[in-house]
Amino acid sequence: MPILHPVFIIIFLFLAVASYWEIFRLEKKQSVFVWITGILVVLAIGFRINVGADYPVYKMLFSGFALYTTYGDVVDKALFRQNSEEIEWIFVLINKLVFDFGLPFYIVTFVMAMITVSLKFTAIYRNAAFPTLALLFYFMPIMFFEDSGQMRQGLGIAVCVASFKFIKERNLPMFLLCIYIALGFHKTSIVFLPAYWIVKIPMNSKRIFWVLVIALLSSPLELYRFGAGFFGSLAPQDISGAYTGYLDDRYYGTQVETGLNDLVKLIFIVILIKYDRKGCERVWWYEYMRNLAVFGLALFYFFRSNEIFAVRLPGAYMFFLTMFCLSNLVYAVKDRTRQILYAGFMAYFIAMFFYFGSGNGHRGGFTVDRYNNALW
Repeated sequence: MPILHPVFIIIFLFLAVASYWEIFRLEKKQSVFVWITGILVVLAIGFRINVGADYPVYKMLFSGFALYTTYGDVVDKALFRQNSEEIEWIFVLINKLVFDFGLPFYIVTFVMAMITVSLKFTAIYRNAAFPTLALLFYFMPIMFFEDSGQMRQGLGIAVCVASFKFIKERNLPMFLLCIYIALGFHKTSIVFLPAYWIVKIPMNSKRIFWVLVIALLSSPLELYRFGAGFFGSLAPQDISGAYTGYLDDRYYGTQVETGLNDLVKLIFIVILIKYDRKGCERVWWYEYMRNLAVFGLALFYFFRSNEIFAVRLPGAYMFFLTMFCLSNLVYAVKDRTRQILYAGFMAYFIAMFFYFGSGNGHRGGFTVDRYNNALW
């Protein structure tokens, strides 16, 4: 059976031991664990070669940006002027600068890894009571899908997550600046714009339940089709064009298949609802995190009839579900309940480690027999 490369085994084992030590021995966060993990992750995904689902496409675009794109095109894209460039401007700019300096493509992946890991890990450390547990949620398997695969969206999500600082401070200008920068990495970041106001909606366990039920029941109606006109009138042309283009996409515009992912989400929802009050009582800003997590789940069920919308659009919001809410609930509860939640999450991580390694991990090149790194 294919198994993940030793570098990923080391990261996983380190986080498993560090999370236990942090939660049950020290009972407080340790920045050194976050720093060590961050360095290992940057080295593992930043210098990878021919590893990741979208790696061949990004590498092909690398030289194309330099040959067929000018810095004037980048400026036009940044200012939402009419242009033929389809890829987001900050991502293009990074590629063009690296190429023009004569550096190899793995410097692009290294720079992107530095940006996304710095932003995400800083936000996790600031907002999670037990950051190492949150990093386990990130590692299995967000790191592989986002920051080693759909890298542009991973960068956009990183900026959106970093903007949570300004949501808490109610600093609207800085939040809007973050959204603009996130759009420079991936156009789906526009979906995070309502987050600034969503955090203020009063919620409780019953309201969470009914919001998700209504979202699920509305999915077959495909109400999201009415959004094409809305985006066409308000959003920049490339954003509205992308939305309408995926409404009936041949490969991705179909319903999400029912499977293990639904069971996992159901368990997470039960935990979120059952311990909502404890989270609100014991965790700073938990209500904000919870609202964003619930909205992400609602988006997933609302867009369930269209796979690419259901997977891509809730991305930044779902970050708050696993990395922030679930890890903080382990802090909010005590004694036996904490042990049970931790044991359950660790069982999930271990299962995901082998399940991912034998499936998408092998196909993406993350296994022992296929993984390559420029450093060794």
